[in-house]
Amino acid sequence: MGEVMLYSLVTNDVTKYPGDVNGLIDFVGSAGPYRDAIIEQIGDANTSTIEKYLGTPLGKRSCRFVISRNASELSDGYHNTWLRTGTAFTSNGISTNQWIELPCRVESIQSVTVSIWGGEDIVLTEGQDFYVDLSCKYPKIMLGWNMSIMDAFYKYKNMIVDFTGGLYEVDGTVPAPILLAINMATKGFFENPGDGVFNPMENGMNFLLRNYQVPAIGG
Repeated sequence: MGEVMLYSLVTNDVTKYPGDVNGLIDFVGSAGPYRDAIIEQIGDANTSTIEKYLGTPLGKRSCRFVISRNASELSDGYHNTWLRTGTAFTSNGISTNQWIELPCRVESIQSVTVSIWGGEDIVLTEGQDFYVDLSCKYPKIMLGWNMSIMDAFYKYKNMIVDFTGGLYEVDGTVPAPILLAINMATKGFFENPGDGVFNPMENGMNFLLRNYQVPAIGG
């Protein structure tokens, strides 16, 4: 069946603390205005770290999701398995008639591009080359374009999805457990600066965040 595909999610926007900064300062318990700026900076840093841990952005922004082929898919054995059964390629998420999940809520998709070794990138057309379902928990794309087996195996490199999205609850706010995890981490690092004693994963953060982690990306 082969191994899973390789996934990455990137964004160029600067991550900021997603809640009320004054509420964060009160949670930490600042003793003076000169410390407020430090708390805000720690909150921003922890937000960025937690986004990487979850594998999904918290706030709405422009994102790029890349699905790449791994080393096992470049072997003749993998190719022959796919030719015999038609399942090895689809089991890893890149094939026609197979839904591909995106890692977070999506407001809109700007482009879907397939990169080809030794050739020009192919920009796909929505409604013709691919179809989308943005209403479910993890929005999905289904490829509808045709490509020969040889081209699919020897030339396909990765698929790139550019979209606007982020992790939100129905009312448009970051989920409360994630915000609490950021607050707890900020308080812990503020009270234990540079001594290595505080480990957020041993102080309840893992329990708060596990339901929001994207297994293929975060961790």
